[in-house]
Parts: sequence; C-alpha cells; structure tokens
Amino acid sequence: MHKRDMGEVYAVILAGGAGKRLKPLSTDKRPKAFLSVTRDRDTMFARTLKIVRSIVPGGNILVAVNKKHAALVKKDFPKISNVNLIREPISRNTAPAITAAALALVKIDPAAIMVVMAADQYITDYREYVDAICRGIDFVKANTAAIVTLGVRPDLPSTEFGYIKICNAPSLRKPSSSRRSSTRFFSGGYDVFKAEKFVEKPDLRLAKKYLESGGYLWNTGPFIFTAGTILEAMEKHAPAVTRAFKKAGPLMKIYNKTPDLSIDHAVMEKSKNVYCVKGDYRWQDMGSFESLKAILKREARKYIEEDGRITRILP
Repeated sequence: MHKRDMGEVYAVILAGGAGKRLKPLSTDKRPKAFLSVTRDRDTMFARTLKIVRSIVPGGNILVAVNKKHAALVKKDFPKISNVNLIREPISRNTAPAITAAALALVKIDPAAIMVVMAADQYITDYREYVDAICRGIDFVKANTAAIVTLGVRPDLPSTEFGYIKICNAPSLRKPSSSRRSSTRFFSGGYDVFKAEKFVEKPDLRLAKKYLESGGYLWNTGPFIFTAGTILEAMEKHAPAVTRAFKKAGPLMKIYNKTPDLSIDHAVMEKSKNVYCVKGDYRWQDMGSFESLKAILKREARKYIEEDGRITRILP
C-alpha cells in the first residue's frame, strides 16, 4: 500500500476463523472459509472476494488470516501484495485482526473507510447486498464518527444468529440528493437506523418474541467505519487490545498479549454511535451443520453425513 487520497474506501476480509463447529469437515489445513459449498465450486473466500472487488479496487483489499493459511489466500487471490496480507501468528478473534488492519490503514490514509467482511457468509442476492454496503459507506462518509453494520429482517425465530434491536428515529445526516456513490450498485435508497442493542444468539422464546416485534434484525455484517473511529472505540472500550499494539515488535509477541475478543463484544455492544443499514438480501451464516446443510441443499451439492455431522462434500 502507498499513500492515497484521503478518505478512500478499503475492504478487510477476515479469513482467520477456525470453523471449530464444523469439524471434521473444517480442518486445521482447510478451515471453513476455504471450503467449496456452492455449485460454482468457488471457495467461500473466493466468493467474498468477488463481492469485495465490485466495491473497491484490488489494491484496496486487505486480508487477515492465520499465517498457516496464507497460501490458501494466495491461491484465490494471487495478486494480493504481501503488505495487504495480514498473517496472524495465532487466532485471537476479530477485534485484534481489525485493530491490526486499522493501524496499517491510518498510516497511509488517516480518513480511510473500512468495510470489514467475514469470509464465510453465504449471500445469493449480490446486487442487493452490495447496494446495502454502499449505502453504509455513504452514511459513514456523511457521519465519520458512526460505526455501521448491516442487518436483515428475520424470517424465522433462529437461535443460531445474533440480533440487533433498532430504533425508529431517523439517523443523523443523509447525503444530499446530488451526492452519488461512485460504486456500481448504489441505489440511492436510505434505510439506516440507530442500533439500540445487540443480542447474541437468544433462546427460542426470545427469538420468537424478536420475530413478532418487528423491531429486530439479524446481525449479518459487514462493519463499516473509518479507521480512526474504530481505533478510538477500541481504545475506549477494549484498551487491552490497543495496548498490546502500542509496543513495537513481532506480531507474535503482540498477539500473545492481546485478549481473544470479538469486535461485537469489544465495541458493537458498548458504543453509542452504532447504526444499522436495513438490507434486503438472502443471507446465511455458515456457523453450524444445520446452516451448512441448508446451503448445500440450495446449491444442489451432495455430501456424506455421520451422526448429524457432514464429513465430506462430494465434488
């Protein structure tokens, strides 16, 4: 990465998840982000990369991954530069990975806007998904202190997903009608709500209540914010993470001192300036065998199952 114009948009793909809940299908050699579950036989990472490339140029894409899996990233993304590939020495969840990416970006662009996306999300409505991301980007451009996530209205009382309770009050400033995004699929629509609270995987009783209320969305991500804003939020709400990065040294030494902490618990559940773009796209989190089976069925992929666990996806 080189010095850029101020306020450029960058994508950060998080591909460091071990996929422990999908073992033995997800292995240490090939974790879930690098599995092929769709009819096109692309890996989940490769599918995410296609989405990201419709939003930012290749040089503005960073990938955070365990160093053991850097070669898998290179296989799907051979043109990624070494400086854009954050090789995590050990797994420490999403908060340290996002902090590392934000610190790298503020050095070249203090006003950099980050779109942070997990590599294992199953999306079929690409156009609607990208449009929602672009609305979030424009919202952050107009409200640089905002932290934005995406959500969709639940269609069943799932206990596998996180939920966001949204407020009905209008959210801050909207871009003027003359201001248009340069991103391809921007529609100009604007459904952005203040996030009142985050709920991690409720029980069935609460999930049914959330569905009936109409005031909750599934928390799908990605997250959108400026690099400076997320670093300030991390410093305020999760100082143990930023403290580890303040001392120069090998990444292994830094990661050994960082807590295993998700960005949801570190920042999203505590910050007062979190907003949610209400999207209209089909989304599935590949976090359980039940979710994976639903995806494979939709994609007409056959598999071998033992005791409720998928052991192999057939070619």
